[in-house]
Amino acid sequence: MKNILKTCLVLISLLSYSCITTQGADGKKSEDGKESAQLINSKEMIQKGFTKGTLSTSKSKDCPYVLTVEKYADKLDPINIQDFFKTDDMPDKVWVKYSDLRMNSRCKEARPVSIQEISKRTD
Repeated sequence: MKNILKTCLVLISLLSYSCITTQGADGKKSEDGKESAQLINSKEMIQKGFTKGTLSTSKSKDCPYVLTVEKYADKLDPINIQDFFKTDDMPDKVWVKYSDLRMNSRCKEARPVSIQEISKRTD
């Protein structure tokens, strides 16, 4: 009878220990892993060669969208943006890989680039 009681006590203590909220290495409770996932995602994307960018609409007819790259604070004219996104589903924040083009600019404030890869950014 004592052995059964000891076994039950050990099982209950193991179950209660496993139900305690987890703590990170810094001692803070990790309630929601979104921030750490975004940091890991950012590091991964930067290692893969992507750059943070912001898409905005332009008033000019010649270049409907302007891509602002955060790394260089440079304004770019993505000439092939419609190949990746529909006009109605254009995201604001993106991860982008691009290459410069040697052609005349379509708009005054941005230089033309060709987008190689692009994806939506959540942070």
